[in-house]
Amino acid sequence: MKKHLLMVIAFGMGSVAFAQNGTTLHTGKVAPRIKPEIANKAIPYKKQMLESGTPGFQAVAHTENQHHQQSVTASRSFTSTVIGTTMYDLQTNASVCNRIVLNADSTISATFTMSHDADATSAPNRGTGYNYFDGTNWGVPPTARIESIRCGWPNIGVTSTGGEVVVSHEATGGTGNVHVLTRPVKGTGVWTDTTLNYPDVWPRMVVAGSNGHTIHVISQTTGASPGNPPFHGQDGAIAYSRSLDGGITWDKYHTVIPQIDSSNYLGFGGDSYAMDAMGDTIAIVVGGFDVDVVLLKSTDNGETWTKTIVHQFPIPLYNAANMDTDLDDDGVTDTIETNDASVAVLLDHEGKAHVWFGRMRVVEDPGETNLSYFPGTDGLYYWNESMSEAGIVAFAQDIDNDNTLNVTAWGSYQVSLSSMPSAGIDTAGNLYLAYGSIYEGIALNGLPGDGKSFRHTYLLRSSDGGLTWCGPINIVDPDNSDLYDYTEGVFGAIAKRVDDNVHIIYQSDHMPGHALSTNNVDPQEPGVESEIVYVKLPVNSFDAFTLADCDSLFFDLSSVGIKESKDIATSVNLYPNPATNSVNLLFNLNNSEKVNVKIYNVVGQELNTFEENLPRGNNSLNININNYRPGIYFVKTMIKNKVVTQKLVVE
Repeated sequence: MKKHLLMVIAFGMGSVAFAQNGTTLHTGKVAPRIKPEIANKAIPYKKQMLESGTPGFQAVAHTENQHHQQSVTASRSFTSTVIGTTMYDLQTNASVCNRIVLNADSTISATFTMSHDADATSAPNRGTGYNYFDGTNWGVPPTARIESIRCGWPNIGVTSTGGEVVVSHEATGGTGNVHVLTRPVKGTGVWTDTTLNYPDVWPRMVVAGSNGHTIHVISQTTGASPGNPPFHGQDGAIAYSRSLDGGITWDKYHTVIPQIDSSNYLGFGGDSYAMDAMGDTIAIVVGGFDVDVVLLKSTDNGETWTKTIVHQFPIPLYNAANMDTDLDDDGVTDTIETNDASVAVLLDHEGKAHVWFGRMRVVEDPGETNLSYFPGTDGLYYWNESMSEAGIVAFAQDIDNDNTLNVTAWGSYQVSLSSMPSAGIDTAGNLYLAYGSIYEGIALNGLPGDGKSFRHTYLLRSSDGGLTWCGPINIVDPDNSDLYDYTEGVFGAIAKRVDDNVHIIYQSDHMPGHALSTNNVDPQEPGVESEIVYVKLPVNSFDAFTLADCDSLFFDLSSVGIKESKDIATSVNLYPNPATNSVNLLFNLNNSEKVNVKIYNVVGQELNTFEENLPRGNNSLNININNYRPGIYFVKTMIKNKVVTQKLVVE
């Protein structure tokens, strides 16, 4: 018997109900399950350790059901600009790099992995594509990399003095060095290339510090690569380096942070980590199919670190070569709820860390030497430092509203059907989330790989610190309706600073998947040029969403499949709201029912609970809130199998 390990509480703004065909995330809207023949398939997983960009899979079978968000219609009024092109169409193996910066003067610096070589796999001229918005216009799409040697995976930052920093990795024969390119004036001038002489790949970089020009870099050591021994006992360690002077010297050089060393983890896969910074506060989040989601946080500019396990993998130091997932030793391997290694982290204006990661399920039977994962798993998790556990913030959308996600195949990214998160924040503290998700529109037919559905990039906004999320807005191909359904839009990267607009870049082409998978998984991709598209989305685009379009964060995965009674109640309302001393809970019941009411504070603590047997017709329950402090609370009403959770403001 396969089993889930994580069950999260369902509460928050809006209506949450459980139905036979799925789970309601918006008022009156049912989120359907994915087709069993898709959800029930698991394939072997191999941790990405080489810079080939070629994971490689073969298919086996396991079972589980899924469920997905219903479509939300919103205005798609925004502008997009192609700022670059590339034949090398793999921007990350999992987590999205910091690839775009909105500067205080409204200029923008953006980077991407670029090659115009016909052979995308070898791509001898691959390197950083760079473009700059001067406040009025973008530059001409680049044709040459900024490095002198084959590189990839660029991160960009801007110092307090207006200089630019790009960190990428050299890639020659699967190994290389980390490169730090700097120039004193953003948007113009010659790059100075400094090589950090360690053979790491897939770096992440932020520019921070109270001085505004401290550079923090993490990267994956290539311990499992041919000819490279383990690094401090780990195959795929995460190494940390720091420069206090903008990259001239490095006082911390290729070190392992103790909280994620070999005594805690055997190693990590490529691109399974992300960084953010605000002044002297630095946040690193790390994940992986067989490891915890870990937040590492420093408040002293990288001198010391504290560790928080956001989402725990239940088997410490898991080794797929000689372990399996039979957690209770009953002779039956268990399906484990884990993460897909695609993670993101953002520090808000108070320095609180917000973390996102794709949901994944894995299993390994006795005698196997690799985990198998379920590529039909869907769900994007969210957590912040005020929460005890993570909850679901996004699923794929049911475009045709038939309670079924009508997809049969898709491009190979080895992540959840909703994943690749990237986040930003505006001056008011509103959070903005970009993520990629399978698109239930027209599938690709008539070419190799018939029936593959595309992925699109979506945006959500939270105006209450992550409790509820409004949207989503689909930002793919707004100006060409003829090609909208046939567009793959992935690897969305948001500029952390949001002004009157959300600034984001993503990769677009008209074939699902990418060209760098083994076994010709996406055979139609090689030779197809991808575009790097910049989108400027006005933040007031989210004002069109009503309360019904805003999802509560928490989502009880264990409750999927409970039958919904359609004749329970026609309405459940709170009045007045906001309230001071008491609030009335109003019901219009179609039958006599037992009603259970629970009240929670904003961090999910239960403050009050009671039950009442109510007759058919209109009913009113008066709730005394005289002892409640001013703030936000949640009133959760359960009538049979229907659950309605509403936001209550106490003044």
